[in-house]
Parts: sequence; C-alpha cells; structure tokens
Amino acid sequence: MQYITDAREAKEIDRMSIEEIGIPSMVLMEKAALAVAACVKANAEPGSHVAAVCGMGNNGGDGVAAARLLWEDGFSVTICLIGNEEHASEEMKKQLAIVRKLGLHICTGLPSGEYDVILDAIFGIGLSREIAGEFADAVNWINEQDALRFAVDIPSGVNATTGEILAVAAAADFTITFGTNKRGIVLFPGCNYAGTVIVSDIGFPKKAVEEIRPRAYTLTRQDAMELMPPRILRSNKGSYGKVLVIAGSAEISGACYLCAAAAGRMGSGLVKVFTAAENSTVIRTRLPEALVATYDSTLDYSQPENRLELSGRLQEEIKWASCIVIGPGIGTKEPAGILLTEVLKEKNKAIVIDADGLNVLSGKDEYFVEREDGTRKLALSANVVLTPHLQEMTRLTRFELPLIRTRIVDQALLALECANGQTLVLKDARTVVTDGGEVYINTTGNNALSTGGTGDVLTGMIAGLLAQGMRPKRAAVLAVCLHGIAADEYVRDRGGRYSMIASDLLDMLPQILPK
Repeated sequence: MQYITDAREAKEIDRMSIEEIGIPSMVLMEKAALAVAACVKANAEPGSHVAAVCGMGNNGGDGVAAARLLWEDGFSVTICLIGNEEHASEEMKKQLAIVRKLGLHICTGLPSGEYDVILDAIFGIGLSREIAGEFADAVNWINEQDALRFAVDIPSGVNATTGEILAVAAAADFTITFGTNKRGIVLFPGCNYAGTVIVSDIGFPKKAVEEIRPRAYTLTRQDAMELMPPRILRSNKGSYGKVLVIAGSAEISGACYLCAAAAGRMGSGLVKVFTAAENSTVIRTRLPEALVATYDSTLDYSQPENRLELSGRLQEEIKWASCIVIGPGIGTKEPAGILLTEVLKEKNKAIVIDADGLNVLSGKDEYFVEREDGTRKLALSANVVLTPHLQEMTRLTRFELPLIRTRIVDQALLALECANGQTLVLKDARTVVTDGGEVYINTTGNNALSTGGTGDVLTGMIAGLLAQGMRPKRAAVLAVCLHGIAADEYVRDRGGRYSMIASDLLDMLPQILPK
C-alpha cells in the first residue's frame, strides 16, 4: 500500500518531522535537493545548461539547493528568482547565501538564452490561489522552452489536493515528489502535468506518517497479489462461494455473460445467471460452467400475480447465493424494479449494483437522504457495493457532473456522508473506492478500458472476490486494481489501446492472477 497525501496531510507530516521529532528542515531540504539532482543526472546529458526557476518559499529553496548540487557536478546553472526576495523563507535565504558564496549565476526574473533543463521550483504543495502576474509569466516561460522540465515536489499551478489547475500550470517531464505521492498529481487533470512521477524518500520518519495516517492510498501489483484470497488444498466448489448474477434482458445478452464469466475467472466456486429466457441459449453455449435460471420477459409485470411469482422465484435464488449482482443489461423498465426491490431486502449477503441497476435505484427515493440544496446522500446497508460511472453518479446523488469531475474524492465522500458503511466504486480514469472512511485511488489501467462491457467484467470480478469471503470494500479495491492491471498488460503484451474489447480482459485474468 502506498499513501497518497493531500496538501494538509503532507504539510502536517513535514511539520511534525521538524517541530515535534526534531529533524532540521535544512536536512530535509538537502535530501530533497539530492533526489532532484539525481533525477536530472539520470535523464539529462552531462554538462547540460540548467535554469532553476525558483519562488521564495521552501520549494524555491529545494530548487536552489538542487541547482547547487548540479553545478558541483559540472552542469552549467542559472538560478532565476521569481518574487520578492525580502519575503523569502528562512531556509530559502540560507540556500541563497550558500550559492552566492560559491559564485553561482543568479538572475532576478526570467533569463534570456536557451536551456537544456528547467527546474520548476516556483510553488510547492501549499498553493491554493490562482497564479497571476510574474508568476504566471514564469510558468508560461517554462512551458515554452524546448527543454527537459523537472518539477520539484509538484508542478507549479497544480492544486496538491484536487489536481485542479490554478489558472496555469507548468508541464513537467518528470516530477520528483517527496515522502508520499500527492493527490493532485494522481488525479486528473493534475496528473497530465506531472509526467513521470518519482516518489523520493527524504527522511520523513515513519512515526510522522503513521500518526497523520493519510486518508487516501493506492496499491501496487505486488500488493494486489498478496491480497488475493487463499486457495485451500482440500476444497470443493462449495468452498469458494456462489455468485448470483441478475443481468441481461430480452435485448441484451452480452452483459450477463461478461459479468458471470468474470466472477468465475476470479475464483468463485459456482455462478448462476438469472436472466430473461431469451438469453438462456447464449449463456449455456458461451459459458457452460454457469447455472442458468430464467424468467418470462413477455409477461405483464404490472399484474400482481406476475410480480408475486417473479419475487418468489428470485427469493429462492437469493437463498442459494453467497453474493448477488444486479444490473448489467437488465434495462430500466419492469421487471427491473421488481428484481432490485427484492434484492435490496437482503441485508446479510453482499450485493453489487451496477449499470441499469443503478439507474433504477436512482428513482427509489427511500434509499436516499435529500439535502436542502436538492442533492442526495446514499442510505443503503453495509452489504451493498455501488459501481457508478460519473453520469450514473449524477443520477444517484444529483451532484453536478463538472463538480464530480473536478472533485471526485470529495464528491464520493459527500455521497456517503450519512452512510451505513456501503461501498462506493466511482469509476473514472482514476477510479475512487471508499466506504466513507479511507479512500482508495486507483492508478492502474489505461484508456483501452473505454469500451463497452468492461464495467460488466469489473462487476463480475468484485462479485467473484465477495463470494470467497472478502469484505465489500477490500473486494472492490482489489478488483479495481486487477481490472486495470489486466488492461495494462494487454496493451503491453498483446495489442493496442484501440483493439482491446471487454472479453480480452477475461482472457487476461488467468495471466495476471497468482498461479
């Protein structure tokens, strides 16, 4: 697990390390400078001409110290000061005193000439206002240079908490960030400005990080493999749970196939598809491993006897299952509402609601708490996992789509403000998973996933893990991570971002899961 800090958390780790634990700030600054210089030396030609564009805060001090180390190693260095030196931090003043004694070239404002390397050290993680004036000019100048650009801790102009661009931001080829990764360069659009991100250990004590305990985290591939539920030497199909997939309609058969197949690929012992009778042949042919139960989609489900008969049949299937999926391809007309109502009566077995299930849910006011401003909080039980994409999230919560895009973590948490522990999987290029407590931000996957059916595969993957006894949030986190890894490895080893289809993910699962 790797922590991802917001601006407040990162600043508090820094403060605690210096003020409470007693590590001198200049020691941390020197280690930060060593990390920046090492990255430059690993990626730029020896002796390159470097312009270090430095603000007056400690971020600027990091930049000045890094410039000094590069100068000592034979690089040609110009330090460009942006802002009023009278307002410089104490550490920045000390770093400037050192380089002046050594005779480095320092200029006020932007230099003339051409440079091979630019260090962006204007603003650090504390920036919260829009950049203007000479600072905006400096950022624009950095972006105009035909040079390798290295951001110190975070590209200037990126909000370290949300990833928003504060009027203008420096576009880096490399970002060397200190201690922990930052939300602002993991989330969009900030990650578009960060280039390759290198998280450097500069000596923040583990005690400081653990006491702050950042709320957000991500997983590596190794983390994901270690989280997989164990396989028992002496076991049978009943040892790994039973997934009931309520999916598909008379018009749609692919969604239930993809979801059910993914549940099986993730290791569940048995999978049963409850679907419209029209899908029976497709499932029996494409997925002979699955059990199939059907209902008559041609009946008039406004009639009480038909509603009662369908509810009774579904109750029996729910008794059989260890966990339940509802939504992929079921449509939004009856009998979808009847099926969802029956499923939500179950309070003990894990339930995953996806796709049309979410759209039907959005019309059931009893599962929400309305705010005075018209937005809504989710109010389902702790056994429920919801997997909306951003547009589905707007239907559920009535949050505005642009706000969800720019504040995805905040909006996910706001949706669960009065929640009972249900898990939300808010799907985007950086999918967020939370139950209202810790926040997982996914960093695996790529835009090959932007194709129909990949969400159905993810839903099945979550269910397959739930069937094996994983708790809802952990199952959702692990499935999201593995789903992205499968796409990454497909693009790397088998095809391109244009060619992948959802069923390719099914083929990749045996390749990425532990043997």
